[in-house]
Amino acid sequence: MLHKHSLIWILIFSVIALMFVHLPPMVAKQDSILNTYGALVEVDALIKQRWVEPIRGETLVNGAIRGMLFQLDPYSGYIGPDELHAFERQSSGQYVGVGVELGMKDGQLTVIAPIEGSPAAQAGVLPGDVIVSVNGHEVADRSVFDVEEMLVGEPGTVVRLRLRHPGRSEPDALTVVRNYINIPSVRGFARTHSGRWRYRIDPTHSIAYIRVSNFRHNTMTDFNRVLARLEEEGIRGLIIDLRFNPGGLMHPAIEMVDRFVDDGIILSTVNRYRAVDEYRATRRGTIGELDLVMLINAASASSSEIVAGSLQARGRAIVVGERSFGKGSVQQFIPLRNQQTAVKLTVAYYRLPDGRIIHRTARQTNPDSWGVIPDMEVSLSKEQTASLRQSRRALDLAFTQGSTAKGDPKAQDDHAAPLAPPAGELIHDAQLSQALTLLRATLTGRTSARLTGLQSD
Repeated sequence: MLHKHSLIWILIFSVIALMFVHLPPMVAKQDSILNTYGALVEVDALIKQRWVEPIRGETLVNGAIRGMLFQLDPYSGYIGPDELHAFERQSSGQYVGVGVELGMKDGQLTVIAPIEGSPAAQAGVLPGDVIVSVNGHEVADRSVFDVEEMLVGEPGTVVRLRLRHPGRSEPDALTVVRNYINIPSVRGFARTHSGRWRYRIDPTHSIAYIRVSNFRHNTMTDFNRVLARLEEEGIRGLIIDLRFNPGGLMHPAIEMVDRFVDDGIILSTVNRYRAVDEYRATRRGTIGELDLVMLINAASASSSEIVAGSLQARGRAIVVGERSFGKGSVQQFIPLRNQQTAVKLTVAYYRLPDGRIIHRTARQTNPDSWGVIPDMEVSLSKEQTASLRQSRRALDLAFTQGSTAKGDPKAQDDHAAPLAPPAGELIHDAQLSQALTLLRATLTGRTSARLTGLQSD
């Protein structure tokens, strides 16, 4: 038998030998880290030693993290200790700000669309506006995330914007007053004299119209309430207007699709490892007999692209209008170890049931591989688009913000007389007219086929 001391020495030598075996990889790893971050440490030391004024170390660290995330994509960002509370409020869907959704288009920070009825919309911010500065700070080298953080704040405070409207070379100055962004997102096509929304746009053919302006926590509650009443009234066709809808939360969009399909994939998210999370339809509450037409345009993004693209890919709806914006990425909120800061990191892309990725990236070589492409393309001129926006704005602001008539989708009376246009009814633009034509033809054809079948029996 080996002596006890001999066993101890054998164990010691074994540990030492094991350390030497793993030493080269450990040293190599340390060298790699030093080569990667050595310049960062060196610059940090130089600033602290030689910059003209003293500076706090955490200021440099926060700036370095912001710079790292800015190199990834416009929608990732760093949330510092003084920003965390405001970001959590904004993520809830109810926050104080100006009410715009931003995106990056052709390398420029662009307004996808202002939220209808928001301070930005009332101040004259338009879809496609390029943001030049916020409160005097140029934003050319800032991410979407950073500028979104600049736009939130306390109610009643002012945001001074310089932005370039589509088709103009010189920027305009606008002043927007921050307010609570908790605006009803489900609307009709007209109002009664009492201010109630009207949804049956063609009673003769039993066609209804619902305008969804964004996707918030309460969107599906309001949508389902309106849909239930329309079902009771026997509607056969439905137009869902997602034009100028910049998106919002993902799960209400999935719920909306789930109302019209009873099985199969609604949406997938794909990460860097090609791992897939799938969201599948359920049978409960499915409305399968309703003919659907979706209206979209270049200001339809994110969650609105999920709804239109998924229903289109499943063969459940016809899409009419213009190609959508192409914003289909998933951002995850990740707290850091100190629990006082966090990052918002793009971790996946949306994938439609037909395998297409919605998001538009610089790496895409196929021009048809992003966004939602309409089944029937109907373009509006700049003048027609401006008239449509003005019509919506007049309709939305016809009654005071927060009144029962404006805010409650239950408060509708389709039998009451509508207000006189333009404030009382949405204009019948070419895209909406085409949607009505399609549904009328479909429903008339089915009625004729049914009558023929009865006669043959």
